[in-house]
Amino acid sequence: MRNYMKYLGGLCLLCGLCISCQDSEWDAPDFAGNVPYGNNTLTEDNIITIAQLKTQYPKYAENYTTTEITTDAKLRVRVTGNDVQGNLYNAIAVQEDQTGDALIVAVSGNDLFAYMPVGQELLIDLKGLYIGGYGQQPQLGTPYTNASGSTYVSRMANNIWLQHVKLLGMADPSKVVPTEFTASCDLGADCGKLMTIKGVSIQGADGTVTWAAKTDPTMRSNSVSKYFATEPYNSTSKYMVYTSTYADFANTPIPTGKMNLTGIWKRYNNAWELVIRSIDDIEVVEN
Repeated sequence: MRNYMKYLGGLCLLCGLCISCQDSEWDAPDFAGNVPYGNNTLTEDNIITIAQLKTQYPKYAENYTTTEITTDAKLRVRVTGNDVQGNLYNAIAVQEDQTGDALIVAVSGNDLFAYMPVGQELLIDLKGLYIGGYGQQPQLGTPYTNASGSTYVSRMANNIWLQHVKLLGMADPSKVVPTEFTASCDLGADCGKLMTIKGVSIQGADGTVTWAAKTDPTMRSNSVSKYFATEPYNSTSKYMVYTSTYADFANTPIPTGKMNLTGIWKRYNNAWELVIRSIDDIEVVEN
């Protein structure tokens, strides 16, 4: 009995603490400028633009090039895409607020969205990182050599990334506005941007075909590319939607009608791949 009463008394005390917590207001964590992610010692000096970076390193988009950035320079950019639903893998997409210029930053890490949600502004220390092109898509990262002996810029180790990035303020998704894509867009200038393509349908969509089933006969390297069926985007078969078989929405049926699709436009040589960030990027406008 004595042990039971001690247990009951402890339980009442615990309940009282819980009720006390519920009655009080919870404040958001205040890190006093010391965010527990990245390198808080980085300072906002030697800021350059993405355009200036590309001018300094003219081979930035050439295939299988890796050029180390040796100058003291930093980018101030905002996250436009991340791995929130697993389709943008080991990478984030960033753009400048003023110019809209964009880059892909390749990082070896999971759940990057937890600290770098869409709208989060970043300071990136470029010195020591590499810039180069994979399929003519400009990327920041570190060199990687594949089985065939080709070296290109790929995802950097997470510990390297954490030394080169600083979070600036709180995320502001309202600052992220996609650009409308048209057939006249400049492939070279727009790759890496957050874009919306309006009023398009997907070839083969019948209400049962999904975005990226692992049984899809066109699957390649754990991904499926679906071409647009709407003119003029299907005129040269170079515009497609890329979906990883590991994306949260991979097994979701593709709508049969017209849609407005938003995502990161990545370039692979002379092909455009729209990488949808989440299921919310799919807006059905006509069944």
